[in-house]
Amino acid sequence: MADQQLQQQQEEDEDLKLPFFPPPPPFYQHFTIENKERLKEIENEAVIDTLTEDDNAAKLSAEQILALPTELRYLIPPAPPADDGEFKVFGTVTSARGSDAFEKTMEWISRTLAVDYTLEGWKYEQLYPSTSASSSASASIDRQRYLFRFLRSILIAYIELLGIVAINPTSEQKNQKLKDILTMVTNMHALINEYRPHQARETLILEMERQVERKKREIEGVRKMKERVGEVLEGFGREIPAEKVAEDGEVVIGEEERRREAQRGMWQALDEVLGQ
Repeated sequence: MADQQLQQQQEEDEDLKLPFFPPPPPFYQHFTIENKERLKEIENEAVIDTLTEDDNAAKLSAEQILALPTELRYLIPPAPPADDGEFKVFGTVTSARGSDAFEKTMEWISRTLAVDYTLEGWKYEQLYPSTSASSSASASIDRQRYLFRFLRSILIAYIELLGIVAINPTSEQKNQKLKDILTMVTNMHALINEYRPHQARETLILEMERQVERKKREIEGVRKMKERVGEVLEGFGREIPAEKVAEDGEVVIGEEERRREAQRGMWQALDEVLGQ
C-alpha cells in the first residue's frame, strides 16, 4: 500500500513539473499576416472616413477599437502613459517621467538620522549653483573646484569635531558639526552623480571604438584569407595532372579520374587554409 502511494506521489510530482522556459502568452497566435492585413484595411477605411480638411489621418478611436474582433484588438498596442500618469513597479508608485531618486534618498537619510542617531532636523541643502538643464550655470559651473572645496571643508570640520568631542562628548555643537559634514558629503555625492551622462558617453565612445577596431581586424583577416585562397587555387590549377597517354596511345587517366584528383586537391587546400 505504501509503495502504491509513493508511486502515485511520484507520478503527481512529474505532472507538476514546469517547463524550463514558460510558453508565450496565448494571444501571440493572433499575430499573423492575415490579421495584420485585415487590420491595415480597416485602418485605411477609417482614415478615409475621418480625413480632415488638412488631410490629416486620424487613428482608430476607442469605439472603433472596441468594435474590432478580439483577434485584431491584440494587434493594437496600448497608448503610452501620460507624463503625470502613475503606476506601480514592484510595489513602488512611480510615474512615466521618472522620479528623483536623490531626493528620496536624502529624505530616507533624514528619517534614519532622526530615529537611529538622534540628529533631528537635518535636511539636505544644496551648496553649489543649480545645474538644471534650463539653467545657464549648468555648462559653466566648475564641478571639480567645488569638489575640492567640499573636501577641504570636510577635513577642517572633522578636525573641529575631534576638538569638540575631546572637550565635551555630549556637546550640542557635536551634532551640528556632524550635520555640516553630512551636508557637504551629500553635496559631493550630488556633484559626482552629475558626471554620469559624461561617463555614459565616454563608455559608449570607447565601446564603439573597440567595435570598429574589431571589425577592421575581421576585414583584414578576410582579405588575407581571400589572398591565401586565391594563391592556393592558382597553385592547384597548375598542379592538376594532365591525361597520361601510354605508348600505344591509350589514355591512362580519364576525365573522371581527373575530376576526383581535383576534388582531393581542393579538400587538401581547404584543410591547409582552415588549419591556419
